Amino acid sequence: MSYNTMYFMLMWVRTASALPLVFLLMIHGVSSDDWTVRYSPSHICALKDSTVIMNCTYTYPTGHQIKEVFWTKESVKDGVEPSDLSEDPEYSQRLQYLGDQQQNCTVRLSHVTLKDSHEYYFRIITNKDKAMGIAGVTLAVTGDFHEVYLFF
Repeated sequence: MSYNTMYFMLMWVRTASALPLVFLLMIHGVSSDDWTVRYSPSHICALKDSTVIMNCTYTYPTGHQIKEVFWTKESVKDGVEPSDLSEDPEYSQRLQYLGDQQQNCTVRLSHVTLKDSHEYYFRIITNKDKAMGIAGVTLAVTGDFHEVYLFF
């Protein structure tokens, strides 16, 4: 949306009565088809045996109902569904989902190992569709402080 369009809408909103404004906002919410997954930061470097928190937020279209959310280290390939990390024996005792089923998809991974160096993705499944962050969180695990310093 251009600056001029936003300015015009703001000026219109200032002069509009409250009831049409509420109606306008309701229409916008119904027509929104926004799927977003945001990771912050998108690259994490961690020491072996430390705990990592992968911050994540997401949005999905109005009218959808969340059926399932999970983290995976697989992208969607050839129509094959990625697997839920919390069901993987290597992760199940170390992975804790801290998010909700509305907008927060943050996860904690404890006692990280060198094998945990990977790209991780968040997956959303609703009653109407599925989505996944295109780029995930890249986790690099290193053995000691000197290696972390050299990594940067």
